[in-house]
Amino acid sequence: MTTLNFNDLEFEVLDTLVAKRYAKFLEANIHEAEQFYFMGESEQQVKDEIDKIVYMLGKEPTENLNKLHEYFADNEDETEMTRLNNLIHYLELIQGEFPPRWGMMTKPGSNAEMELFPKDYTEFTLERKPGYLYINYAHVGKHFAEIAHTADWNIKPEQYVPQYLARPSFHIWLGDYINPDMIPAFQGKLHFAHRKLKEKLNLPELNDPSIRIGYIPFAKITGDINNNDLVGHLLKHKLNKEHMELFKND
Repeated sequence: MTTLNFNDLEFEVLDTLVAKRYAKFLEANIHEAEQFYFMGESEQQVKDEIDKIVYMLGKEPTENLNKLHEYFADNEDETEMTRLNNLIHYLELIQGEFPPRWGMMTKPGSNAEMELFPKDYTEFTLERKPGYLYINYAHVGKHFAEIAHTADWNIKPEQYVPQYLARPSFHIWLGDYINPDMIPAFQGKLHFAHRKLKEKLNLPELNDPSIRIGYIPFAKITGDINNNDLVGHLLKHKLNKEHMELFKND
């Protein structure tokens, strides 16, 4: 059994080809990543920090998340854009009532990347299992599930980027088990988005693995620990370990 260790937690690598390949890649390139914690701050704190960055760009602060993504995409070479992008994702988690999130994220300027092959596409899933690690989306742009979830019908074709690379960047699922096949509302969103954007984005069929819906799982926590205890454990490490700083003191 191959294992990975982070923050005094042990994870068992899953028995799939892409998971084993990614685990080796991650171990070789972990120095290219830093921890992130989308937990511990309020929605208002996140909004205030986003507004400060947007104001410094000379833009009008907005609560429209799709507009905020446009600000990022149109100014991605600015030094603060990585922080803005991560704060937007933090806000999306809170507003979407998703669980808190911890993981590792690639440091700016890193060239570490692993190509995903067509045979890997079958491992993309919308299923979420507590304590599992999932490979992060690695590109500037949006994948299909994000487009459907945010109802971004005005997306530019060049902003739709199905995932074809993995970087030393991943997150843990700290919520309850989710089987998306049992959520008719979300399935409806996917089908509606597919019909609406099929021609504009030149989409494959919805059941085609090349559409790459969701994320690839690659490891799961060993032992028994519930989500609340996991969050508490990670928050303690947030206080004591170096990590990506999203908030700047005035």
